Amino acid sequence: MEINSQTQTLVSLTSLLDASRQQQQLRDDQLDKKIEEEKARDARISTRQSERQELIQQNRNALEKIQADLRERDLERLYQEYEPTEVTSTNSAGNNEPININFRESIYGNSNVPGQPTFESLGQIVNFKI
Repeated sequence: MEINSQTQTLVSLTSLLDASRQQQQLRDDQLDKKIEEEKARDARISTRQSERQELIQQNRNALEKIQADLRERDLERLYQEYEPTEVTSTNSAGNNEPININFRESIYGNSNVPGQPTFESLGQIVNFKI
């Protein structure tokens, strides 16, 4: 077999092509690895975010339940302390009537108590003297 310059050129081109293919394969493998790492990182981040949102929602639900329980307990305690059948006030006419704890006006009635403003009508503006 005779070796001439064309054969040597062909061999050198083939060796260059093989080296180029190896480098391209190496770059493709690195790119694939990088893409897989990014996908895994994105999956971990999204998992963490969903777990965080779930915990936040659980905390909100627990807080709402605790607030409702406290509100119910406080109302029950108020009803026990200020039950209308037990607490009475003496109005200006001298009659014993249950106090309506929902209205500030009914606490003092229409009687003039020293140091307390007199109530005449709803929405009235009262001047306090100190």
